Amino acid sequence: MLAPTPPRLLPAIPPYVRLAILGIFLGVVIYVPLAAERAGQPGAAPIPEEPRVVVPVLDPKVLAGAKDDTREHRLLLEVEPLRYLLGEAINVVPAVAAALGTPDEPVAVGEVREDPAKWRGRWLWYRGELEDLTGPREGHPVQGYSIYEATVKLATGDRAFAAFSLPPGPDVRRGGIVRVEGYLLKLRDTTYPSEVRSAPLLVGRQIQRDYEPWPPVRELDPEVFDHLDESCYPGTKAWHTIDEDQEAPLWHLAAYARDTADQRTFEQWRGIGTLNANETYPILQANKLARGTPLRLLGTLVKCTTIAADANPAGIKFWTVAYVQVRDFAGHLIPVWVPKRADHLQPFTTLEVRGLYYRWFAYEGRQGDRFRVPLFVAADLHTFRLDTARTMREVGVLIGCVLLLVILLLWWSQRRAAKESLVHARDMDARRRRRRERLAAARPPATPPAPS
Repeated sequence: MLAPTPPRLLPAIPPYVRLAILGIFLGVVIYVPLAAERAGQPGAAPIPEEPRVVVPVLDPKVLAGAKDDTREHRLLLEVEPLRYLLGEAINVVPAVAAALGTPDEPVAVGEVREDPAKWRGRWLWYRGELEDLTGPREGHPVQGYSIYEATVKLATGDRAFAAFSLPPGPDVRRGGIVRVEGYLLKLRDTTYPSEVRSAPLLVGRQIQRDYEPWPPVRELDPEVFDHLDESCYPGTKAWHTIDEDQEAPLWHLAAYARDTADQRTFEQWRGIGTLNANETYPILQANKLARGTPLRLLGTLVKCTTIAADANPAGIKFWTVAYVQVRDFAGHLIPVWVPKRADHLQPFTTLEVRGLYYRWFAYEGRQGDRFRVPLFVAADLHTFRLDTARTMREVGVLIGCVLLLVILLLWWSQRRAAKESLVHARDMDARRRRRRERLAAARPPATPPAPS
């Protein structure tokens, strides 16, 4: 007789269920690497084209023609080196100036005097009161431009000279605060209209109005944004890059983001909504999102560049332009402008940007397609930080539930196995008893012994 089948701890799994589980496992193994690879690729919209930065390379032989070792040499202004630097400086925009290694702070005039050859041909800048402004005059090497000259009194009492090509703006006046920058040509002496000795002469592109520094911006002024246009037609504000948008609204919002960065805690920012296509985009499309509204951008850093800032009253010295791919916003690249140097992060870093909405940003892709996305200003670029305490609590509860389920399953399986084993043992005892009874019944009766 065949022995009964031993009891199972778990019910048998049908073959088709095992095939389904194997298919799911293989799908996960194949999909996860592909998804991780796609996460590092640009989204639906390409990064807007940026002009290539070409850094001029100066000819040291021409610069050697500028002499400043004696007073007689400093009183003279060599024409050829001046014209040469005017032509080279005409295309030095802030991005090029940053690539040239513009110092964060003005180089002390005394340091330049000690070794002018060390600084000759370097791009420097100074801020001060405009004492004298002359021009235009002929002699510029580029047709259509003229030569302008300025004398600036620095806060230290020293003077700096500047020669430049673009006409001064209407806000540049004698007695006002200005910023001059350019290649250092030489140390210069003058006797008229005032006597100046060993002042640096910079040859640059333009003279800019500078500003009295603002106090910390702790509150937003809605009136600053009143003139911003919501449309995105070509030529409107939406098409302005950061170089073209150096005005009071941007400075005000950037200073507010910077000066109030410590007013919200990490937990408070986590309570603020995120940029997404389902909830945020309809509000943006209706132009009902107020300037300065805080939003979190969860995405991947695709590109990050830093440029030197133009003169501004907010004390911003650098701008960082970051493009963040936000999956919840249909994978589009969202520009974020940061009023500081924040280019230390590597591409494909996961970010949680704490941004303030500024305006629409329109640009044209490489294939001629036009895109419109929201533009944000942020105090810094923050990497995504998981809320470990809450996550660990959730993981702990999940693990506890799983362990409890496993324990209950094992207990139920053991209890079921014990019952089946008991039933099996009783059944075997009954079988043995019945077998003994049958054997006893089938055995012939014992024959009594014969009498002796």
